[in-house]
Amino acid sequence: MSSEAEHPGLKLLALDGGGIRGLSELLMIKEVMHRLMLEENKKRKTLGLAPLDTLPKPCDHFDLIGGTSTGGIIALMLGRLRMDVDTAIMCYDHLAKEVFSEVKRGLGDGKFKASKLEEVIKSTVAEMTGDSETPLLERGEAFCRTFVCARNAQNMNANIPVLFRTYDSHETHTGCKIWEAARATSAAPTFFKRIKIGRGQQHFIDGGLGSNNPSKIVLDEAKRVFPDRQIGCIVSIGTGQVGIISIDRPRLSQRLIPTDVIEALQGIATDCEAKHEEMLALFDNSPNTYFRLNVDQGMQNIKLSEWEKLSNVEAHTAQYMRRKEVEKTFTLLVHGMGTHRGQLTIEQLISPKPPIQSTGYMEDRKHCPPPVLSFTGRNDILQKMHSYFDHDRGSAQHIFVLHGLGGAGKSQLAFKFVHDSQANHRFSEIFYIDATNEQTLEIDLQAVTSAAVGKSAQASRHWLAGRQGDQKEWLLFFDNADNVELDISKFFPHCTFGNILITTRNQDLCLHARDEDAVSKVSDMIAEDAKDLLLQLASEGRSNQQEKLAGAIVKELHCFALAVSQAGGYIHTRSNLSEYLELYQNHRDQLLRRIEIQGLDQYGRAVYATWDLSYGKLSLAGQTLLQICSILHHEGISELIFQKAATAQQDFDDSDVSKEVTQLLTQLGKRDEKWDSLAFREVMGELESYSLIERDRQAASYAIHPLVQHWSGAAMGTNKYAMQRCVLTIIALSITWSFKDEDYKYRQKLLLHATRSTHSLNLNELSPVVATRIALVYTEGGRWNNAEALKVAVMETSKRVLGEEHPSTLTSIANLGLTYSNQGRWNDAEVLEVAVMETSKRVLGEEHPDTLTSITNLASTYRNQGRWNDAEVLEVAVMEISKRVLGEEHLDTLTRIANLASTYWNQGRWNDAEPLQVAVMETSKHVLGEEHPSTLMSITNLAVTYHSQGRLSDAEALLVAVVETSKCVLGEEHPETLTSITNLASTYQYQGRWNDAEALGVAVMETSKRVLGEEHPVTLTRIANLASTYWDQGRLSDAEVLEVAVMETSKRVLGEEHPETLTRIGNLASTYWNQGRWNDAEVLEVAVMEARKRVLGEEHPDTLTSITNLASTYRSQGRLSDAEALEVAVMETRKRVLEEGHPRNHGSFV
Repeated sequence: MSSEAEHPGLKLLALDGGGIRGLSELLMIKEVMHRLMLEENKKRKTLGLAPLDTLPKPCDHFDLIGGTSTGGIIALMLGRLRMDVDTAIMCYDHLAKEVFSEVKRGLGDGKFKASKLEEVIKSTVAEMTGDSETPLLERGEAFCRTFVCARNAQNMNANIPVLFRTYDSHETHTGCKIWEAARATSAAPTFFKRIKIGRGQQHFIDGGLGSNNPSKIVLDEAKRVFPDRQIGCIVSIGTGQVGIISIDRPRLSQRLIPTDVIEALQGIATDCEAKHEEMLALFDNSPNTYFRLNVDQGMQNIKLSEWEKLSNVEAHTAQYMRRKEVEKTFTLLVHGMGTHRGQLTIEQLISPKPPIQSTGYMEDRKHCPPPVLSFTGRNDILQKMHSYFDHDRGSAQHIFVLHGLGGAGKSQLAFKFVHDSQANHRFSEIFYIDATNEQTLEIDLQAVTSAAVGKSAQASRHWLAGRQGDQKEWLLFFDNADNVELDISKFFPHCTFGNILITTRNQDLCLHARDEDAVSKVSDMIAEDAKDLLLQLASEGRSNQQEKLAGAIVKELHCFALAVSQAGGYIHTRSNLSEYLELYQNHRDQLLRRIEIQGLDQYGRAVYATWDLSYGKLSLAGQTLLQICSILHHEGISELIFQKAATAQQDFDDSDVSKEVTQLLTQLGKRDEKWDSLAFREVMGELESYSLIERDRQAASYAIHPLVQHWSGAAMGTNKYAMQRCVLTIIALSITWSFKDEDYKYRQKLLLHATRSTHSLNLNELSPVVATRIALVYTEGGRWNNAEALKVAVMETSKRVLGEEHPSTLTSIANLGLTYSNQGRWNDAEVLEVAVMETSKRVLGEEHPDTLTSITNLASTYRNQGRWNDAEVLEVAVMEISKRVLGEEHLDTLTRIANLASTYWNQGRWNDAEPLQVAVMETSKHVLGEEHPSTLMSITNLAVTYHSQGRLSDAEALLVAVVETSKCVLGEEHPETLTSITNLASTYQYQGRWNDAEALGVAVMETSKRVLGEEHPVTLTRIANLASTYWDQGRLSDAEVLEVAVMETSKRVLGEEHPETLTRIGNLASTYWNQGRWNDAEVLEVAVMEARKRVLGEEHPDTLTSITNLASTYRSQGRLSDAEALEVAVMETRKRVLEEGHPRNHGSFV
């Protein structure tokens, strides 16, 4: 069952006619706008936003404005022309003076010149729109609807007003201009001649003749235009109470005035007050909804045309507004306009209420609707509900709360529970209460009992609390209790028995439940149940193919109940399963938005429309935060992101985005350079109260349903792109260039947020600072292709803005080169690094620090390419310059010495590497301290050399010390700590301590999976290491399982020809060889060899290793000649490429 409409309450404005006294209406509207501005500025102050310094426009606060005569002209000014009040007052003052200052001479209707009135109105329209002939009708939805009242001069007795509207209607006068509508509503006999409009040239006169107070017409029109909307408030403003209007005897020069017109004119004053009394009666049961403002003293002697008395009108209005009761009316009115929720719909307001019966309880009270025939699943929650209500809780009411997102299926689940309970007679009586708002609650509770007991909700509560014996087991079912401003507990019977069931979007109502057994969150359906529901509604049978398609569809719909139901309805009437999947993927937002696409659940709204209701009730800060969450990944939304961003130093070069970001963060909790956590949690709590956001207490983060994300994103329209840039900037602001354990972990959590936030963005439009920081997240996350795209964008922007040889441009090119190295694209990296080095030498100088860094990067690439001699030449040179220019103990100098040692290690010159590494270690201890990460890295490097020298005990001693220190200093899950543990495991492996190696390998692998992700390149390396340990243990089958998995993932993540992927294919081939599966090994080894020749070159050490491995396989297959040919070729190449004595000159199988 659908709830009543829950859009923001309608704000309606009705303006009486009254000649120049209409100024009083404008003055009172100005007071309302002033008070609204003060209330808004209070909110802005709490959010840290700049205050408004201009009055808001009425057209931005009222949904519908209707007016008669002078009130009609004002309605057109404020609604159709969108004037602010001060501009309207100025225009109105000018109109009054121009039109009424000169009496017409000669024959014709009216005392004043209609042509003068037309001239002034046309001038005003032209000034506001650029065209005096602007049509009255507006197209679209996003505007304040406006109408004015007139009368058909040929049919005065009908007392039916003619409405000239700014919006579509079957009665719209096609082609009517704004000025014509203004003339028609103000064509008061004796003042102005009537006007002819339209092709039929119908005659129209002032609408005040019978409808001078248009408040009831405004209400009727609102019912037609907004049939399902609830009323927030209706404001009726008069032009001052006056006596019976007297009509000057017409001069001979004027035409005779018909008797019916005279009678109509004399009825104007009584019409206004009679309508007011009628409205008071209509809103008798809806307090603080209807407001009437009308100066009751001082206006009696001011005639409709006495423009020179405008100052008197102003004085009397000011005096009226200072009165206490009027002050109170203004206060209540402004509160009503500021309240998001409405009360009754107009239909509920004007429909006659059913009489109260005199039986024990009303026979025509509401009954709980039955569940739909297609109701499926939810057995776990149903069982929980039955268990809860069946359990004896002593002297306490049973109160059970079903909460969740709108459309999740809460009401249908409750209907099913009630239906089942009726079947087994669990409850003595069941009372269904529509808890949409206080009025529906009152009405339905009132209907519980008879007039004999008492015609009120309070009487019903007392009656329920007084039930005895078996009658105490009643169930009071509050459905759709979503109003966050409503205290539902005041409608509970005050007793220690009875049963209460609540369905709500408001998570705060869970507080009424006694414990966790009394609460259930209604979320997405189980996949199998969702599939069953879809197939049942679609009526397409259950073949294997249809089961598969249905599974794919519900996965796209995230098993959301309303979406599945309406998809089933659409498929049943307009499509089929195979078509719908493609249709949904291409037109998701349209399908979820369209109100006419209904399922069989009787819900009454499309998926997106369901959430539109909640959105309208959110504060500005709540709407902003929801939009931000719709751009982030749907899980792991942390306050820490906003806190870090709000307290960071902003150094971005995109000033427009920076300003927007500052405003967004201020709304959410930024207070100068500090963060207000309480303010942020209040805003997030607002989203939680409508179940638009869910809090994960254990992870200290928030989550949003993916479909809610799509809805909120679609609602932003073209603004989404700008919001994406702002969100990405917030993420970037939260990132620091710090590398402690908590920094790595934090950036790792940003990976999915960054990925979703950059989707479809033009990366070239990002600030280089933002792009560089996001690229850091991608690099640490092993997402090198994403990092590459950002770094390319930074490089291109730098070239365009700064020039190709600017130091920042060279840095951006160097950064891109490092990413190419991570991707195994060493030749591409080399091209960039050579260019950067040459340009740096020319522009900055050969000994500039940036130049030395560029040489270092190139040497590293040579090392990766196996060009160790070339690397050595560069590294020796850069080391010597660093010692001379920077000093022997400078960190960059130490790094370059360590790099040279690494090259020596690759060359097999371990004895040459050792003294350099010892020197670096000792200097690091002296300069940085024994526990500095760089010192720990230098110790690790030395341990690796000891390992290669066969000094396994020495290596173990160093690595154990490094592991323990890293755990204490960096943290147990820091990347460098995990690397040191991996190295220690490798040492254990070579010592034959395979169980110890396995224990460390498993621990490191599991930690990497959790911290970095299962597909991170580093995680893949650690899985491969564990497989190697299994291999040494003789557990070849276990090794094979891991190696196949890591190979397939590497192909997908890194690419089929990435050097790491080729290494993993080679490892699997080795396992096949050891299993005697030589043919399988051969296939892989040939592929690896060919790829390495192509990617690394024919003389790269890794290529030579792969040829050696293939030769070994040929020997095992008995293909000795083939093996020998390969081995001879490898030996000759190694003699030429590698130095004499290099270890790889003697090994045959790696």
